[in-house]
Amino acid sequence: MQGLEEYIKTFDNPRLWFIDEVKKPKHRSRITNVIGNKHYLEGVHDVLNRENSYYKGKALISRKTIIQYAKTILGFHATYMLGKPVTLTGDEETVKVFNDIYKYGQYDTVDYQILDRVNKFSDAYECVYVSENGQIMSKVLDSADCYPVYDDLGHYLCLIEHWRDIHTNVSYWNIYYENRVERWCDNGKDDAQMYQSNMNVCGLPIHYHNFSDKDYLFGESLLTDIKPLLDELEDIYSKFGDAIYVNSLNPMPISIGVRMDSAIPADAAGYCLNMEGGGDYKVVSTTMDYENIKFYIESLKTMINEISCIPAVLSNSEVSNISEMSMKMLFHLATIKAMENEKWLTVGMQERFNKWRKILGMQGIKVSDEYVGIEFNLNQPIDTKELFENLEKMHNMGAISTLTIQEQSELIKDTSVEMKRIEADNKPEKDDKEPLKV
Repeated sequence: MQGLEEYIKTFDNPRLWFIDEVKKPKHRSRITNVIGNKHYLEGVHDVLNRENSYYKGKALISRKTIIQYAKTILGFHATYMLGKPVTLTGDEETVKVFNDIYKYGQYDTVDYQILDRVNKFSDAYECVYVSENGQIMSKVLDSADCYPVYDDLGHYLCLIEHWRDIHTNVSYWNIYYENRVERWCDNGKDDAQMYQSNMNVCGLPIHYHNFSDKDYLFGESLLTDIKPLLDELEDIYSKFGDAIYVNSLNPMPISIGVRMDSAIPADAAGYCLNMEGGGDYKVVSTTMDYENIKFYIESLKTMINEISCIPAVLSNSEVSNISEMSMKMLFHLATIKAMENEKWLTVGMQERFNKWRKILGMQGIKVSDEYVGIEFNLNQPIDTKELFENLEKMHNMGAISTLTIQEQSELIKDTSVEMKRIEADNKPEKDDKEPLKV
């Protein structure tokens, strides 16, 4: 806390230091990129800026083809890694308590939101709190409203959540300190006032971000990497559509010679066009090089798939009868991307577990301090028959337990319930009939 106090003293107005903090260029630049990505996902693309053509006062509306392929790419990566719930490993009692928190707190959805927002906006922020009934919960904050504060050494000091209500023009600031949360607003005036202060037992919100070479304290969006290629693809599709409809499907008749004032009726059939000597009549249309256009578009699609780590097999409808090994090779880039995401996700999730231990201790629930592992179950096509054959061999060798086999099966949703059912099936049936008395 001493570091934050020293940081606040560097501002001209320490009381309202957070107002000056959110105005810093480094924050404005980052938030501008986040809002830009939001608008892109809403359908505001560069292709909409294409100008129309005008001839004799009439406008030819240019085509503006929007391809929302980015949503498919981002959805694939989030579902590929976290479409299935994660598996926790470690001390049995601790894992049981953590699994209960996962279920009641809907943390499978929270994990998905974190990965999805990091891929879209480069950073995500998870606020752990305790609900009114004592249940541990988490809320993923809006990335466009969050301003994490770091000192010169990269120490995480606090988080400012700031937004403005466009209807009332009132600005709000939620300041997350290590031990409290302050809420400020300006009521549309120049001076901000604190209207609420609450104790914070969960510490600072967790800052999730992937790896970036530009700034080690923040991440970089996958959407930012693929937008230039998607813009290029939309531009060529729009221009190609204009070329087809204007130049190919609407050819221009050209008559060479003396102009004829007569006209052929619109419903004519069997008429003959008689030209003067030396005259000519032809229909001019643009001939397009189909192979070059196809090569250019296919090359763009290939670059998009490679940069976004999307298997090309997803866009190929002719694929059939592929072996599991071939499928794994096709998903290799996606798996590498998932392994990279696993690194930074695990860091943030372990910080979450430490907050859980602290809250549980305050509630009188003792859990072990041993490390709880996280296994991500990739949503990858697998040969189920081969998988269970290998699990059966390992079980017969005594190298794997029944519980672990159940965890690998998609048919079993709750292993604890399934184990109890197996125990009930293995109990000998009791004879309820009383013996006859002689």
